[in-house]
Amino acid sequence: MLKEVPVNMDMPDPKYCDYAASVPPLKEAMDSFIETSKTYFANPSSIHAHGRKAEKKLLQLKKEFTDLLNYFDGRLMLCSSATEANNTIIEGYLRRFPGKKILVARDTHDSIWYAVGRYPERTSILNIEPDGKIDEEKLISSISGDKALVCLNHICSETGIIHDVERLAHICQSRGMKVLVDGTQALGHIPVNLNDIPFNYYTFSAHKFGAVRSMGGLFMRDSDFEPLLSGGKQEWGMRGGTENVSGLASAVTALKWNLQNQSAEMQRLNTLGKNFSERLARSLPGSKINSNPNGLPGLISVSFPGFKGNEIVAVTSLSGYAISTGSACHANQVEPSRIILARGLNENEATGTVRISMGYGTTSESVEGLFIAVKDYIGA
Repeated sequence: MLKEVPVNMDMPDPKYCDYAASVPPLKEAMDSFIETSKTYFANPSSIHAHGRKAEKKLLQLKKEFTDLLNYFDGRLMLCSSATEANNTIIEGYLRRFPGKKILVARDTHDSIWYAVGRYPERTSILNIEPDGKIDEEKLISSISGDKALVCLNHICSETGIIHDVERLAHICQSRGMKVLVDGTQALGHIPVNLNDIPFNYYTFSAHKFGAVRSMGGLFMRDSDFEPLLSGGKQEWGMRGGTENVSGLASAVTALKWNLQNQSAEMQRLNTLGKNFSERLARSLPGSKINSNPNGLPGLISVSFPGFKGNEIVAVTSLSGYAISTGSACHANQVEPSRIILARGLNENEATGTVRISMGYGTTSESVEGLFIAVKDYIGA
């Protein structure tokens, strides 16, 4: 009789390889969420003792979170997600400055990119290069007097390409442009010093680094936008709704865990990802790697010409693996990603794209099994 292998209930399924979509919540972060929910349940806006206690905790947690990221010269506005935070700035900016336009990088998330379709007369597109980077000269030439805001990714969610947002933001601000940086894939995963990045707005979602869902935020150095949500006077009147104190506690705990383990995890995931990519290139020479060895550790975007990404996801799922066809918001769509097409791939190549993103529960054994599952299907 086979002996059952003990399971560590604090670790996620090692076959889960979709960390860029959502990171399994850390036990420590869940514990913080539960404890804070029990202890600081009152509305921080209430003037009674319980409310004042919750408000004090909220302010303490905000300071802890901002200190961890060396952010001392602005405000942290809590939101439900990076999607809400990005929408807040885009909608609020366009309403505040009706005569101005915005410049949107082509590899941004749909929570920013949507503006191109909704406001075609008020948006311009900043294209990416075949290597996924943003050319500084093209950025400079795209900036004009009728534009008010530039929207950039810190890390592309589909390819893991890391942009030099410090340099890009300096270019924009030196020319009088406001800057929105989507940091959703960056916080917790790579070193981020917000003091070094001259942004006006920087957004995040805490479930992307192991906290609970429905917890996001907006670091802001000014409030030159109209509020997206109206109601109460929370967050300086810029975002109505009772603040998510327990969600922020979870985010603080998760960010601390990530920063404590970041160096070792980056090295480990870099090794796993590099080995996987190199083996794919050797065994399946027709495959095209869209990610970069210097990109987000453990994220591999690969295109298999002649195949469909959703079919590869389905086949590997039969073996227990969880991967994606690109960003999670495109998981059920068959049409090729605009970001992959922008890299110069044709539609046949781009349609066969999958994204593999590893994290703290990924093991060398699970990566080996995934490689075999992909190879057996593509090479069959």
